[in-house]
Amino acid sequence: MAGIVPDWRRLVDHVQSIAEKIYENWNSRDGWDNDTIFGKEYGWNLVAWCMEFDWCMFHDVGLDSIVPKTASVAAMTDYAKKNGAWSEYPSVGALINFSNSGHTEVCVGFDKDNVYSKGGNSLQTGAEDHGQGNGVWSHVTPRRAAKVVGYFAPKFPDGVCPPTADPNDPRGGKAVESWRWSAPVAPKPPTPPSPSTPAKPVLPAFPGRDKFVLGATNDSALQLQKWLAKGNWGPAYKVGPSRTMSQIDLDKVKALQQHYLSALGPADGLCGPRTWQYAFEVANGLRQK
Repeated sequence: MAGIVPDWRRLVDHVQSIAEKIYENWNSRDGWDNDTIFGKEYGWNLVAWCMEFDWCMFHDVGLDSIVPKTASVAAMTDYAKKNGAWSEYPSVGALINFSNSGHTEVCVGFDKDNVYSKGGNSLQTGAEDHGQGNGVWSHVTPRRAAKVVGYFAPKFPDGVCPPTADPNDPRGGKAVESWRWSAPVAPKPPTPPSPSTPAKPVLPAFPGRDKFVLGATNDSALQLQKWLAKGNWGPAYKVGPSRTMSQIDLDKVKALQQHYLSALGPADGLCGPRTWQYAFEVANGLRQK
């Protein structure tokens, strides 16, 4: 279904969200002490924690059921081989066996020459601490380096195969030459609609003088009275505009005409085309009162 993030992508995005830094404490007697948030989450702290970090990554996104809960890289490798999930090729989200079960990291990308990984209980590239890891760091390793033993490629619950270099990946994915992680792009918030420009009111055609004589009853009389009320011309309505022209309406027309005497005179209270236009324009803010 469109918009659903595959399990493998949720996993690798989470791995990449973990801050790269030192997570252990140092003391002069033991060196780095293996006291980490990952060991505590796993339930076995103060021990080598590279495999524990891998498990925690799956656990954090609700996928720990597809990997064994073990602190041993060798046990992880045996599990992969017994369950048909061992590969000589990298795939995104796979657990890498480095140095004959000496270390493991999560594969977060690959190309034809290198595998890109991130793991715990590891060292920052170029750092030295006499063989002890101390934090979470990313690494680039030649794919064909002797230290790369193989990959545990778990089957994700949603059935979606991650990017894989394995031409015979049992999960059904088509092999690709490379895949490199980049941060997911957050969806842009919807652009609020531009405030619409109110349509300019249109002057109705003048219906004829007979519509506005005393006692005339029609819709045009009602429209004129609404404009006159809005412009507040002449005496105030006691009831309000109606479809019948009364003396109050004629007085209000006369008040409008007197205000614009040079344009609408004589001020006789009888509505003609120009008085109709001025009443409309003043009521709709198109002419200053």
